[in-house]
Amino acid sequence: MIQDRSSGKIISLLVFLLMIFSSFSWNQLSAQSELPLTYLWKPKYYASVEGQERLIYARSFARSQMKFVDIDGDLDKDLLIGKADGRLAFFRNEGTPKQPRLRLETEDFEVIHEEKDANQQLMYLNRIVDVGKNAAPELSDIDDDGDMDLFVGSSDGQIFFFENRGNKLLPKFFRVTPIYMNLNFVGNSVPRFADLNGDLVQDLVVGLKDGRVMIFFNSGVSTNALFCKEFEPLNPPYKRCKYQPLMLTNISPLGDASPAIVDWDLDKDLDIVIGKSNGKLDFFWNKGNPIEPDWHLESNHFQFIDSGGLSVPTFHDMNGDGYPELFVGTSTSGIIYYENRELVFDRLKAIKTMDLTLLNPTDGPERILKEACEQLRGMPECLFPLGAALDVPPGSKLAELDQLLPYLLRPDTSLNSTPLAQSETAETKGKAKKKPVMQANTNTEKDATAETSSEAPAETTEEESKDKANTTVEASEPEVKEPNQLITRNQLWLNTRNFLGLHRLTASERHAIPFSTDWNKDGKSDLILGSASGRLYAFENRGEKEPDWWPLEQKVFAPNQRRYSAPTLGDLDGDGDLDLISGNRQGRLELMENRGTAEKPEWTLTDVNLAQIDVGSYSVPRLFDIDGDGDLDLFVGNSRGLVIFYENQGSKESSMFVIRSTRFAGVNTKGHAVPAFFEWNADNQNDLLVGSREGFLGLHTNTAAAGTSVMKGWKTQSDRWQDLRVPSFSSPYFTDLNGDEKIDLLMGDEEGHLILLENTGVLKTEEIPESELVLTQNIVEEEPVALEETAAVVVQASQAKRDDSAFDPNFELVTTNYGGLDVGKRAVPAFLDLDGDSDLDLVIGNHAGELRLYLHETGSEDGEWLLETKTYLGYQGGRNASPVFTDLDGDSDRDLLVGTERGKIFYWENQGSLELPDLIPNPTPFIGVTGCRNSVPSVLDLNQDGQMDLLVGNFLGHIREYHQINNGDAPHFKLERRQFLNLDVGLGAVPRVADLNNDSFPDLVIGSDHGRLVNFQPNTEEKAVNAMQWKLKGGYFDKLKLPVGGAPVFEDMDFDGDLDMVIGTENGTLEYYRNIGR
Repeated sequence: MIQDRSSGKIISLLVFLLMIFSSFSWNQLSAQSELPLTYLWKPKYYASVEGQERLIYARSFARSQMKFVDIDGDLDKDLLIGKADGRLAFFRNEGTPKQPRLRLETEDFEVIHEEKDANQQLMYLNRIVDVGKNAAPELSDIDDDGDMDLFVGSSDGQIFFFENRGNKLLPKFFRVTPIYMNLNFVGNSVPRFADLNGDLVQDLVVGLKDGRVMIFFNSGVSTNALFCKEFEPLNPPYKRCKYQPLMLTNISPLGDASPAIVDWDLDKDLDIVIGKSNGKLDFFWNKGNPIEPDWHLESNHFQFIDSGGLSVPTFHDMNGDGYPELFVGTSTSGIIYYENRELVFDRLKAIKTMDLTLLNPTDGPERILKEACEQLRGMPECLFPLGAALDVPPGSKLAELDQLLPYLLRPDTSLNSTPLAQSETAETKGKAKKKPVMQANTNTEKDATAETSSEAPAETTEEESKDKANTTVEASEPEVKEPNQLITRNQLWLNTRNFLGLHRLTASERHAIPFSTDWNKDGKSDLILGSASGRLYAFENRGEKEPDWWPLEQKVFAPNQRRYSAPTLGDLDGDGDLDLISGNRQGRLELMENRGTAEKPEWTLTDVNLAQIDVGSYSVPRLFDIDGDGDLDLFVGNSRGLVIFYENQGSKESSMFVIRSTRFAGVNTKGHAVPAFFEWNADNQNDLLVGSREGFLGLHTNTAAAGTSVMKGWKTQSDRWQDLRVPSFSSPYFTDLNGDEKIDLLMGDEEGHLILLENTGVLKTEEIPESELVLTQNIVEEEPVALEETAAVVVQASQAKRDDSAFDPNFELVTTNYGGLDVGKRAVPAFLDLDGDSDLDLVIGNHAGELRLYLHETGSEDGEWLLETKTYLGYQGGRNASPVFTDLDGDSDRDLLVGTERGKIFYWENQGSLELPDLIPNPTPFIGVTGCRNSVPSVLDLNQDGQMDLLVGNFLGHIREYHQINNGDAPHFKLERRQFLNLDVGLGAVPRVADLNNDSFPDLVIGSDHGRLVNFQPNTEEKAVNAMQWKLKGGYFDKLKLPVGGAPVFEDMDFDGDLDMVIGTENGTLEYYRNIGR
């Protein structure tokens, strides 16, 4: 597979030059679209914040899988990081081996693909490494040619292999196979290579999603590795196969095993540390030797480390002292860094007259003590200062240096073989426990912006001293070294929880929406960002050539009732200063007028519903003079993926916005449109770029002739412009940040990150191809309209306005075969508008384990349904699927819960909106939750704590009550009682929550297999602390002849403002009852 070196020198040089050239462009030239212009974007990662350079323009580093390696042959270690998005980030070491300075060079590490063109000629193309999700890089010289090859684990369990066909100075990684050695695992493969058995070839350790850690000893040779799957000893797949794969451990029911290989005790053989999904680490101590390893689990809470979630360990000697530091990647972008302060040197630092640079930290303790003693005027004078530094008890008689050794080396108290660790659980209640010597900071607070702390213990701050005092107690008698007990000189200290130095301008907020303009007339572009909480983050630019962001605080920026703020600025009243408009989750616009000056703005909230505009939800406004009449027009993106155009039919001094188009330029993204104008092709016409929920950017160009309507002449050029993308919810804005008179691109994303792409030029490829115009729909007629004092607004909600007065429902049977549907057996329906067309779609679970999706046929009266799939969302959870759409996480949109025959509950979190759901699987909240056989979930705040609790009906006719508890970022549930209200409805309890009588209080309706429906209402007359009281309410269903196997759902099916009822039956059909109670 390796090319002839002499014949390939020219090709190799060209390939290398191509790699260098392409590194300046965020999008790959080889992947150009057919558009006539290609912008060459160069990502910028660092900028100054309050005068200090920070890493602020970067995507997420969640699930950081770190690999330190000298990738460029300069004798210091660079850093490659695999991320949750399936890509690799590369940090080059611009420092020295002992004083590294890691600097992000790319978030999208590239390799070379060999492909053939139409003429079957071989091409070498640069491609970004993208393994889907959860990239786990590893580098090893697997072919013994003197350079490092690249392997990348992935979320689907494959291991991608990229052969280095360059050299150790100029690496060139060529993609060879996505399934190395045909090894394919269950998921989240994490490969690690090392010579485990001293045969001079690299062996393979793989951690897996299901909790297993597999070891594959190399059956090949150093130049031709061979890793064999499990095989019959008498019939191996290859004659060379001599090693069967071994399972080192299985940490199930925990998962995401992530191994790290390290010689922790410096005994020349390799130990293994395994990260787990609960944030802790397992330590496997090699009690064998370098040739015959023998691993034993010595700790399931190594060094007492707990990251609070996923833990991904990596060991690397940062300062070249021979002792490895520990890095722990987490489920967030924070990487926890533990500095290894070697125990001997750390204690000798207390002797101020010693010169530690004259000592070698890798020497044995006996030699270090001897050389230290010589610096202290020899024996016996040295014994006193050495004894004091090593905390020898006062009054101890010291005559020889060897007497100090027991005080110098301490046992690792996190290991099972340590007497201190063994006796922890055996202590009597009345006996005071002896605290362990500090091995690692045990604080699990998630602080991604914590500053580093590198002082020695003797020079720590007061707070650190207290923490040390609370975690370290020196024994008055040295511990006796027992047989087979691990003694090390390692001493881990928490240095920082933000090793990469990431600094997010929106702190820990989600949904960053940027806007940039010069709001203080100093000639520099300032920056303001919206966020999920509604807070606005504003920064003045005080830099010279490059921005230096200084935070600006004003009262109006604080969260009020708004959520998902989306700012824009413009002079709406003609007074020469910039006013501020913000969109929000409700789909409205807030106006904050500038009551200050053009040079020193002071914004004040003056209107919470500007011009009575309502675009549905998630409004993102942009002001732009599209018609060239000197005043600012208004464009608003919304959650349905549309851009609504409001023409300013007032004046520059008095704006009046009148709706002209509900689908400007034909824009119709897949949710959450974010408009941005810029002149794409230098034709003196401003074009439109639109962000979307998918994370791509859509390009719409303006080709209208002069004098024609601004709503005509728009072309949709690309829905994935230049393949620029963030993980989700792209929010673009164009501005010149560095003053080079080129338009740069800012992009926010759903996770709150901010990306900056600098414009380094434009590549012209060909003339603009002819294409048909995109017809703009839903355009208001262009004839002159009578202007009113307030703007005319089109209301997009299709539902009737609801009468808020309470009334008793009256259900009338409409049909016993609603929609003509028959799903086989045991139908359980759930309704929600899933495709954003303003009518309800239908999801039905059944006995066979199907989760069917039916889309509503637009315009039909009694419900005509089109079967879209029998496995909605890829559901494979088993029989008796029982779906319910409900707001579990309290964010005002509806999530999906599905109960099953085995009692397990599946959860899809709605990360979209109420109008356009985006259901993402999230198993975390329901780990350990089971409702017994045939579980049917429903949610309600039962204990009045503001969080949704869980009711789960089951086959026995009982309902289990779970209360939501805080446990990190995700909700979790604790079983409160097994028989809610002591109810027993026979067989098959089906709880449903709905406000049937429109009194603003929830009703609890319980169905059962025999068909009867029981209704409970809150008893508002009886007050109880932290609990809802219930009373039986009859009459609603007494006169109805209900079907067997009743699984009711309550929705406003006819859009008349009250809740109708659809019941799934045992025979697989649906019955529809209209509510005529109003």
